[in-house]
Amino acid sequence: MSNLNCQSCGAPLTIQNQFIRSVTCEYCGSSYIVSGDQGLNMKGKTASLADYPSRLTVGQTGTIKGKGFSVMGRVRYSYDEGFWEEWQVNWDDGSAPDWLEEDEGYWTVYKRERVRSAIPPYEQVKVGGTVQVNKYNVFVTEKREGKMMGSEGQFSSVLPIQGKFGYFSGNADGKLVSINYWEDEIELSIGEDLEPSDMVIS
Repeated sequence: MSNLNCQSCGAPLTIQNQFIRSVTCEYCGSSYIVSGDQGLNMKGKTASLADYPSRLTVGQTGTIKGKGFSVMGRVRYSYDEGFWEEWQVNWDDGSAPDWLEEDEGYWTVYKRERVRSAIPPYEQVKVGGTVQVNKYNVFVTEKREGKMMGSEGQFSSVLPIQGKFGYFSGNADGKLVSINYWEDEIELSIGEDLEPSDMVIS
């Protein structure tokens, strides 16, 4: 772990591991890109997050299917009908961080996967259609535009703090597939639904 200081308020920022690419100051909300030996590059400020009932908080620990984790960060996204939250989790065994999505009481754990094939533009994707993504033949069940509402903690991705982004999700051979169209990157995640008993909070 490395120790840095917020350029806005001077508060300490402890970078938890080598996977971290962005961090939000818990005191003033300033958001930074973590750039290795160059330290921190400021992105702007994120909105503070109002608390909603959840099983998790930043800093909490537990297990998912017996695998130990700790919560590094939380981000909230909105869309036309509501919002959902994603929790960045760090695994005790040292493997790369993953995401826990919480949406209307349902939990899904997502692992990022490198995009290795051409993906059609967001405008061409249709609900009910099929999209080839890497080795997956994805049946599209949802397509929306989202917007980041706020964040806290540390993340293995550089989060968009302004503007909207497109995303779609679907199913492929029993797997959940999610695609985010960020401003300068297309992000592919492969998910697995969790039962309530799969996640144990310490």
